[in-house]
Amino acid sequence: MDIQDTRLSEMKNEASKLLGDANAMLVKPNLTAEDSVTALAKLKEAQDIKGRIDGLIQIKEAAKAFEGMAIAPKQDDDKPAPGGFKTGGELLQEIHAVTFRGKPNKRLKTWTDQSEPSNGKHTGDNGWMESKDLVESIGASGGFLVPTETPNQFLQWTDTGDNMLAESRATKIPMRRRAIQIPALNQGNTTAGQPHWWGGVLAKWTEEVGLKEETEPTFRQIELVAHKLVCYTEASDELLEDSAVSLEALLSSMFSGVSKWERQNAYINGSGAGQPLGVINAGATIALNPLAANALAVNDLARMLESFQGTNPVWFFSRRWMAELLQLNGPSGGNASYVFMPSARDGFPASLLGFPLFFVEQMPAPGSNGSVLLADWSKYLVGDRQAITIDTTKIFKFQNDITSWRCVSRVDGQPWLNTPLTWSDGTTQTSPFVILTGTAGGS
Repeated sequence: MDIQDTRLSEMKNEASKLLGDANAMLVKPNLTAEDSVTALAKLKEAQDIKGRIDGLIQIKEAAKAFEGMAIAPKQDDDKPAPGGFKTGGELLQEIHAVTFRGKPNKRLKTWTDQSEPSNGKHTGDNGWMESKDLVESIGASGGFLVPTETPNQFLQWTDTGDNMLAESRATKIPMRRRAIQIPALNQGNTTAGQPHWWGGVLAKWTEEVGLKEETEPTFRQIELVAHKLVCYTEASDELLEDSAVSLEALLSSMFSGVSKWERQNAYINGSGAGQPLGVINAGATIALNPLAANALAVNDLARMLESFQGTNPVWFFSRRWMAELLQLNGPSGGNASYVFMPSARDGFPASLLGFPLFFVEQMPAPGSNGSVLLADWSKYLVGDRQAITIDTTKIFKFQNDITSWRCVSRVDGQPWLNTPLTWSDGTTQTSPFVILTGTAGGS
């Protein structure tokens, strides 16, 4: 073995040891930042040695080829023989330019070690390991040194609409105790020929010095009982300290949002048992059957408007009615876009028959009772005992290093009336709340 072979063997052993040390550091379960930096330095040094080895091998093989090269007849002293070199120094300069500067040279041919397997492993006497470049896609080849980026930003899409639509329009009653009782006129009489707005008080014509007939109002009592709505969660103190986003602010926002959503859901769909009474299930609500099931017609909307009585009405629709609304047909056919203000061609209408229109997530789907609602929410009472309140404590699970969050609100709600108002003809009924049912049969 000549001096060059000896040096090549030493360099291969040195590079192999560096790569082995770097790999041992990177696979440690408790890898530190200092270990990562040291491993990267060893990988870089091994890569440099590999480059020098490749250069020496090419120079050695090219020199062998040069030794057996036939000497061309001497021509011009300034011109090399075709395909050859004037001197050995010129050959070595060209090899250096190709190897380290990537300069192409048609007079040099690339040498390939035919004994080298196709998998890229050098199979010398020292059994040198597989040759690889440093890449971040492989952990042991440098990928462990590249941290995963996490921005101080949290993506959350909360386009649920305005979940305070109903409550912001309702009549709020502040509560200082668990329950509050509110006196109200009893306007549920259905006797024909009498007005029922004044709870039974009547005015009658009489002659001079005639007997005055006594009339008196009747009353009823509305009771609001504060029902508790809660959210609760726990998080470790370590998560609070190490999270890239502010967990406290995130949870506060989520608790507030979901509480508002659930309150509006109760005002619309609530059963009244342990929660507010929703207008869909209230006795004061008028329910009309549509002309056809799972379909919407101008006639349906007109009959709802006919049965409605109120001062500040709004339409609540399930979003699944949108396509049906845009294709409404009038009684004699043709598009009924005249019901929209502004017209549908100028953008989706902000109002329907002159009243604001909203698509509300809490509304039931078409085919169910209440998928369309015309309401005057000022005739809905909301008893506000406790606004949405968010508290946090470490005391509950202090021994476990856990912080807990709690969101509480206490509220009740129900329509002002307990029955629709019957007009003096004894037949016509109106209400501040009118819905479409899911059963066909309207006229």
